[in-house]
Amino acid sequence: MQLRKPYVLVVSADWERGQEWCETLAQEGFSAFVCSSAREALCAPRPEVLITEFDLPDHDGLELCEALSAGASPVAMVLAIEEGSLDLYRRALALGIQQLLPLEATEEEIRTATQEALDSQHPERHQGFEAQIASTAPAAEQTQRDLSAWLLVRGIAPSTRCRIVTALGEALENVRFHAYEGDVGPIDVEASLEGVQLELVITDRGEGTAEDTLQVALRGQGSGLARMAALSEDVSVVSHPTFGTCVRLSFNVHRARFSEFESTEFEDFDFLAPDHVRALLQGLGDGHNPDVVHLSPAVAVTVGRLLAGPGPFLVHESPLAS
Repeated sequence: MQLRKPYVLVVSADWERGQEWCETLAQEGFSAFVCSSAREALCAPRPEVLITEFDLPDHDGLELCEALSAGASPVAMVLAIEEGSLDLYRRALALGIQQLLPLEATEEEIRTATQEALDSQHPERHQGFEAQIASTAPAAEQTQRDLSAWLLVRGIAPSTRCRIVTALGEALENVRFHAYEGDVGPIDVEASLEGVQLELVITDRGEGTAEDTLQVALRGQGSGLARMAALSEDVSVVSHPTFGTCVRLSFNVHRARFSEFESTEFEDFDFLAPDHVRALLQGLGDGHNPDVVHLSPAVAVTVGRLLAGPGPFLVHESPLAS
């Protein structure tokens, strides 16, 4: 099995220089791609390492680094400069840029800076959810389904999944109608789960929104942003006039667990563990405590079929044959 090569995005106003850097990195086992502007770089797939010149045709390299750092997955950043200044060094330090390169860097300097920037990240690889989609209605709906499935296999309860995936739908619709205004553009969706905290990040490259407009939308009742705020525990928005918008939503997640047998709420379960089947059917069968459980429609149908089958006493003694 071949290991995936780390992806490096090189952004250079000098196309030939950028190509030379990519060829140097390719010899070291990196997968490198060159862009000639910040705008073009933001439309490219998200890299693991960004090497950008400071002087770009549309924006400076530090603005590009700031836009990319808003995403959920980390990006190691290398800045190539012709001449430094104290203010530039301060901005680079504040953005977490790992390495500085001279514009006329040698092949060895390029290789070393790229590898050290990548090593300095020390990313803990987690199986997060990542998707890059086009801003179309079918793609948005499919991404909602994909995220719901990702949450399901991690044991996230249906009521919590519904909140998260509904909030994602609102965010994707906002991008479709406001960021791209009917045109089709890229959207990055990322979700990470740490314990009982889930973070969902939606990033676009469309038209940004002014801060005062965002605040009005958050306080309103009819906006998608207000609905996202109502569905999540916390929402933050970073928007740039030309770099697009990054929406970050935080959720306290509830997992469906099979550990309690009395007064269990089955409304958030997608399925029943064997021990719960036996305990549930035995409780329903003796008739002394008819309010022991509350069932969702899906679970109620399953329980009804079990009750109509060979009987609770057989289920209690042995598993059902299929």
